[in-house]
Amino acid sequence: MKSLFASVLVLAAGVAQAYGPWLARVPIGGVELSDGWSRERLEARFDEIAAANTNRPFIVTRTKWLTTVFDHARLAVNTNDLFVHWHADCDILPVRFMERMAGLRERVPAQEGPTYGGWSAVDTSHTCPDWKSVLALGPKGLADRARARRATAKTDDERLFLGCVVEAYEGLARECLRWADFAAAKGMGDVAATLRENAAHAPRTFREALQWALVYDRAQEAEGEDVRSQGIFDRLFIDFYRADLAAGRETRESAKRLIADYYTRLWTQNHPNCKNIAFGGYDRDGNVVWNELTELGFEVFRELGRTNPKLTFRFGRKTPHEQLEKVCACLAEGKTSIVFACEETLRETFLRRGKSPEDLADLVLVGCYEPGIGGREIIASMAADVNLAKPVETVFASAEPPVDFDDFRRRYFAELGSVIDEAAETAVTIERHWFEIHPTPLFSGSFRDAVASARDAYDGGLKYNSSGIECTGLGTVADSFAAIKYLTEVRKACVLPELVRAVRGDWKGHEELRLLARNGAPKWGNNDDSADTYAKEVYDFAADRINAKRNGHGGDFQAGFWSIYLDQYFGHQMGATPEGRRKGEMLSRNNVATAGCGREGPTALMNSNLKLDQRKCEDGHIMDVVLPVSKMKREDAAKHIAAILATYFERGGQCAHLNTFDAAILREAMAHPEKYTDLQVRVCGWNVLWNNLSKEEQIHFLRTCEAQE
Repeated sequence: MKSLFASVLVLAAGVAQAYGPWLARVPIGGVELSDGWSRERLEARFDEIAAANTNRPFIVTRTKWLTTVFDHARLAVNTNDLFVHWHADCDILPVRFMERMAGLRERVPAQEGPTYGGWSAVDTSHTCPDWKSVLALGPKGLADRARARRATAKTDDERLFLGCVVEAYEGLARECLRWADFAAAKGMGDVAATLRENAAHAPRTFREALQWALVYDRAQEAEGEDVRSQGIFDRLFIDFYRADLAAGRETRESAKRLIADYYTRLWTQNHPNCKNIAFGGYDRDGNVVWNELTELGFEVFRELGRTNPKLTFRFGRKTPHEQLEKVCACLAEGKTSIVFACEETLRETFLRRGKSPEDLADLVLVGCYEPGIGGREIIASMAADVNLAKPVETVFASAEPPVDFDDFRRRYFAELGSVIDEAAETAVTIERHWFEIHPTPLFSGSFRDAVASARDAYDGGLKYNSSGIECTGLGTVADSFAAIKYLTEVRKACVLPELVRAVRGDWKGHEELRLLARNGAPKWGNNDDSADTYAKEVYDFAADRINAKRNGHGGDFQAGFWSIYLDQYFGHQMGATPEGRRKGEMLSRNNVATAGCGREGPTALMNSNLKLDQRKCEDGHIMDVVLPVSKMKREDAAKHIAAILATYFERGGQCAHLNTFDAAILREAMAHPEKYTDLQVRVCGWNVLWNNLSKEEQIHFLRTCEAQE
């Protein structure tokens, strides 16, 4: 059996895959590269820097590595683009980070036992920088802010941290000038002039702000922290836009072209889970935000019709319905790369967890749908991942299997408590050492709080230092409880020891019993209390246990219920479960019914989700909905989607996203993929093209769609 730490490294490798190899891919459309150092020469210089600073804190080495990249990496341009955004070898620091990750092996004891496969840990790829500071100050201003704070620093550690921040941003300003020279040499005069302005001062124009945001994005990811929220677009950039229009520098149409190129640069980055840009919501005075850039942002998104970037739309009771319908019109056309977030539910969630009312206007969804306060916390939403279904397998596989339903229930929650405790314990150990292996002078230097406290963001330097533990497989667990109850007590089709033997044997020789479990027993997501009651019990137990724990860098853990790819990752390594699932099959995804089992449609799924107190989930709760609106008129479809979302949020829903195809289209797309090259699918928290899905996932969506219809 693998060690538990091995599972940590496996997931960490997956994290590196998120912000490692994809960074090195040449952007879609191709680029021309400047002169600069080869990767081999950069690596050799990195080794020299490490050797020269062996006895100094690692942040010194890491800062010098980063500025070496800024000063010597080969820069990229495409003369057809309005902005630059990529350079060669921007994965070199993330790769070095993975080498240092191996050093944690001695810090985290290897563990084996029944909870193996019940959880995994380590994901720092979900971050949102302090975009307000980034855009207000530019590289020079960010360096000056840290320099001024360094003059009042009281300890050597504070002076060292702040000095590294200064060094990082001065290096980034030099990179802007190098990029400007290369752009000028390629005849890109406007780009060159913009980059020179970026190096000299904070952005003053819409073009400068968008270009600087792209430069910063690439720099942070080259440092090793994935940028998983681009901030709240219609607030961050509106003053630049209005000033340009007033001065005659831009028109609505020219600004629209800039936005389209900004979106396109994010798309060409090939991020596997897409870049998240937020719109809407309430401002600090509680007023609805909907302005010229909200309109333009969704207009461009709708016209481009791409999977990336993905958008967040915050709305609440005060949002005019016609604004919601405008956003939903994108979904009616099959452009579903949008997640909807409820103002009221999220605000109450944050207030419950001690966040200040004045910060709530800055809430963003980082990554897929994980909430946080932009500019005041990392939003590290996956410090650990809990497999809610694993304790079912563990109890069934024990030397003394359960004798009846009550015995199973008692032992399940004891095992789940152990899984959560172990996940949190290991996450704490890793977080306590994270700053040692992964200091972040550039990322941390973006935060006003980190500069004020003179501490790295991963060293407790921010206003809020929370981190998330997410839970996967709620539907599988609820269905398992309901199946055990139904088979052994309601139908009396078997006694529990007989069911245990059938499940242990992957249902071989017990197909009739499996089909009864699969098709006869109550299922989560159908507004049936016979299953939903167990979902609520598991949900409350896990959320309360997680939320009560302190993390490893001065904050609290917070619970989330979603799955991303973990419904496959955990499901593939698990045996059969009593609701009829076979060994190795996917678990239930997010908080939707198990594929093929949500037979009562979207309203029933919504009602099942509303039985859960989603305010307990500061790390996020997402509902997936499939609406076959392709059978409706487009204007009717937008109104229908808006009505469903408004009702769900009015009743306490937190976040939701939708697919808008029907089963007939999916069957046709499976039979004739060449006819559906543009068909988008909302997978978990990002969109992909249908033809890029595995056959397993295509079947999963088809079964879900057929059942919900």
